[in-house]
Amino acid sequence: MPELANRVPECRHDGRVISSSYDAVPWQGFAIAAVGAAAALAGLLVVAASINIREIIQLPAVVSRLAVTLALFAGILFVGLALLVPGQSRTILGIEIAVIGAALAVTAWAENGVNETEPEFRTQAVVKALIIVVAAVLIAIAGIALAGQFGGGLYWLVPGILLAFAMGLLNSWVALIEIPR
Repeated sequence: MPELANRVPECRHDGRVISSSYDAVPWQGFAIAAVGAAAALAGLLVVAASINIREIIQLPAVVSRLAVTLALFAGILFVGLALLVPGQSRTILGIEIAVIGAALAVTAWAENGVNETEPEFRTQAVVKALIIVVAAVLIAIAGIALAGQFGGGLYWLVPGILLAFAMGLLNSWVALIEIPR
């Protein structure tokens, strides 16, 4: 069994052995799960926001947070869909993922709502914004590593997407439960 621990997962594609880090084909199941979860969570967010829209509209920081959350879910959806495009070159896919991750990072930082947050909650808002930026940067790193075929490739998507989902769920909880309190 020790030899399995050192083995990089591989798959055969077009007659060559390619590490699954740099081949989108073995990631299709992951992509389908991510797309489905992102779509469902985006729907949950919209429903949660619409239930409490009167309260949410009066809180600009929360509006910004929910906008970033929707962007996160959309970004994960776009990454998953890009992974599912058949026959796409590794380099183009990597560039697409990197651009989506970078756009998410910029959006998360620009629309973080920290300036609209009350001073006593500002540190907490900055930490949450930074976690979302880190998730987006991890997604961008996956794209760069895939395009350049170094550093783990698509495996960077796993922590990036999981972190994005965690923060998205937290923000959805705020919209659904915390706002009416």
